[in-house]
Amino acid sequence: MIALEEFVRAFENVTSGSEVEPLLVDIAGQVGAANIAYMADGKMVRDQCDPTRFVTYSDEWESRYFEREYIKIDPVALGVSRQLPFDWNTVASSASTRWLFLEAESFGVGRQGISVPLRGDAGERALITLTSFHSDREWQARRWRYQALIAGFAPYLHHLARTLREAHPKPIELSQRQRQCLELYGRGNTPKQIAAWLGISDTMVREHLHRARQKLRSATIPSAVTAAAKLNIIEV
Repeated sequence: MIALEEFVRAFENVTSGSEVEPLLVDIAGQVGAANIAYMADGKMVRDQCDPTRFVTYSDEWESRYFEREYIKIDPVALGVSRQLPFDWNTVASSASTRWLFLEAESFGVGRQGISVPLRGDAGERALITLTSFHSDREWQARRWRYQALIAGFAPYLHHLARTLREAHPKPIELSQRQRQCLELYGRGNTPKQIAAWLGISDTMVREHLHRARQKLRSATIPSAVTAAAKLNIIEV
C-alpha cells in the first residue's frame, strides 16, 4: 500500500505527457513487472477522435502492432469494453491469438499479463495493463497483488491522461491523399470515380479511405467524412 501511495503522488506531480512513460517504466521496475500500458478510447475529449496511449513497449513492437493492424484481433485491446479485470491466459483461446501473444513475447511485451478496464464519467473507456516474464508459478503468486496495484492507481492515471489531453489536445493528421479521397467521396464520387480523378487505382483509393476512417475512429466512410468536416480537416 505504501508503494501505491508513492505511485499516486508521482502521478499527481506529472505536468506533461512526456513524463508519463518514464514514470510507468520506473513503476514496472519497482514491482518486478516487464511493462505497464494505458490506452483510452477517442471519447476522452470532445472533437478529439484518436486514442490516448502511454506504453512502455518497444518502438519496434508498437510499429509492428499498428502497421499489421493487430489491434483488430488483439483480445486484450478488445477487452476495453469488459466490465472486470482479466488475465491474458483467459483470452488467448484461438490459434491466431496464441500466435499473436507469442510474437508479442518475442518483442519484449511479456509472457503474462493482467488488464483492468476502466470507464470514466463521460462514458470513455480505458484499459490499464501490467505484463511480466514470470513463470506460471511465480505469476500465480503475484497476479492478485499486481491486479490490486494497477486497479488502485488506474483512476489517477486516467484522470492524469484526461487532464493532459484537455490541456494539450493531439490533432488528427490525414495525408494529402487521404484528405483528397475523403473530400471527393463526400462530394458524391465513388471510389472508381475518385481513382480516375486522381490517377490512382480504386484499390488505393479504398485504402486511403480506410486509413482516414481509422484515424478518425469512425464506423463508416460517410461518418468519417462528417467527422473530418466538423474538425475542418476537409471541405465538402
